[in-house]
Amino acid sequence: MQKKSKDPGKRSASKPFGRPMSRRKFLVTTAGAATALSLGTFLRSGLGATQVNILTWSNTLKAMDDVLREQAEKYSKEKGVEVKFEFINQTDLPTKTAAAVETGAGPDIITLWSDGPHLHAQALDDVSDICKSLGDKLKGWTNIGQDISNVGGTWRSVPWGIIPIAITYRTDWLKEVGYDKFPDTYDEMLVMGKKLNKKGYPMGFALGRSIGDGNQSHYPMLWAFGGKECEKDGKTVAINSAETAKAVDYRRELHQEAETPDVLSWDDSSNNRAFLAEAVSVTGNAASIYWAAKENAPHLREVINHALWPQGSAGRFGYSTAISLGVFKFSKAKKEAKEFIEWLLSPEQYSAWMGIGEGMMAGLLNYYEDDPVWEKDPKVEIMRSIPKYVRMPGYPAPPSRPAAEAMVKFVLVNMFARACKGMSTEETIAIAERELKDIYAKA
Repeated sequence: MQKKSKDPGKRSASKPFGRPMSRRKFLVTTAGAATALSLGTFLRSGLGATQVNILTWSNTLKAMDDVLREQAEKYSKEKGVEVKFEFINQTDLPTKTAAAVETGAGPDIITLWSDGPHLHAQALDDVSDICKSLGDKLKGWTNIGQDISNVGGTWRSVPWGIIPIAITYRTDWLKEVGYDKFPDTYDEMLVMGKKLNKKGYPMGFALGRSIGDGNQSHYPMLWAFGGKECEKDGKTVAINSAETAKAVDYRRELHQEAETPDVLSWDDSSNNRAFLAEAVSVTGNAASIYWAAKENAPHLREVINHALWPQGSAGRFGYSTAISLGVFKFSKAKKEAKEFIEWLLSPEQYSAWMGIGEGMMAGLLNYYEDDPVWEKDPKVEIMRSIPKYVRMPGYPAPPSRPAAEAMVKFVLVNMFARACKGMSTEETIAIAERELKDIYAKA
């Protein structure tokens, strides 16, 4: 009789525990394990492979998307959770988001534009723990960050950043008509615009269905003249006012006397193309035009500069699209999704992403206001001060679901566009008023 081993934890080299495994089964098993490891997946007892899918916008500056891809690959290798980014046109993102909310299926993490967290709050998981953790470590959140993501006291998304939108202009063409710097008021900008147009250098501000540029150019204009879509209570529609009429009249004159006519069909990439093609002298945009000129039109980079949005009788305002990351309640990987978001917004990753953009993105954690990116180029340094002028749709009311819906439906942009096409001020405001009342009545 064979003696029992004194150490039950050891096994004979010639006789493994249990039934012997065939060579074929051994090869199949080891091959499967190798495949799982090569994909960077993480196997948990009873749960299987974990993967986090992220749907986001395709940045005009492709280098920033490349950084995200590299960071996702790094995270997958280090953490064992496969992370995949899907990049789509920013105009399509609201539609894709609405479809995921409606069907209860889609990505784990979604990029939300501006008031998107308010629009889809019921479908988004509570991420207050992640926001508190990041805020405690990185000097707290800016007011804009809190406005977009905190819905009724609960954080429904993690503020990811703001795309600082400024006036982008040609310094050489302005000098030709007598300007060494960009005018500080809307009235002065109109005078200058007429001079530029006569020289064959029209301006251009998007009036098509551009979720970014169209809204970013026209909310600040409405507010600067004292117009507003609703009162501070967030319920009473107030678009029909003398102040709004002044803004509409101004916009019509700007279009007729100083602007290229094709802005009525512009999408979010049209003004970039027009500026780089030297078809317009002034537009409202992020730093993406300046960045693109580096490779596509280096001679223009020397004559491009940026300015704050002009001020009107009610002051200076801006609407820079803020983006945040939401985790859907239907996600099967909520824990992993939240962990990745916190990692992504930590300094090592975030500074690299923001830095490659050179002014294309600004952080909404106070820590990033002093990022070295702002010291690299004086032509984008002005982006640092833009956040203090930024308001969200619905201002002076707090961000809300109705305001977010009005923004994605282009209520304000369409109001201005109809006037530029020839509709009377009274009629186009009346249409906007009816549309807003319908939206706010559902709140």
